[in-house]
Amino acid sequence: MIFVILALYGILAVFFISKRKIKMSQAVIPMIAFAILSSAALGQNYTVSLIPEANDGIGVSNFLASFLLPADGWTTEIFLSKFESYLMISIALILIYFIMVIVERTRMNPKG
Repeated sequence: MIFVILALYGILAVFFISKRKIKMSQAVIPMIAFAILSSAALGQNYTVSLIPEANDGIGVSNFLASFLLPADGWTTEIFLSKFESYLMISIALILIYFIMVIVERTRMNPKG
């Protein structure tokens, strides 16, 4: 479900970029926001899973994490690996954003 939404967003972003309605760096901002929100949700889910007294066993503790985690076979290791994956995706998207901003500014203001 999440991948379908991201694919639709990608198609819309490419359309608006090709029509020069938005810059490439602006198209990355919603993806960064989603990745950071997902990282926070998965991080919270992981920390709650470390306290078995908080729940009756191990479970998904928030709405967004339920979409991002597999349907069954939950372990704290899976929760940690998903959290780390989305954290790396967030960091990579932020770096891509800064690179795009630098490239866009150098194209707009060429020296020489």
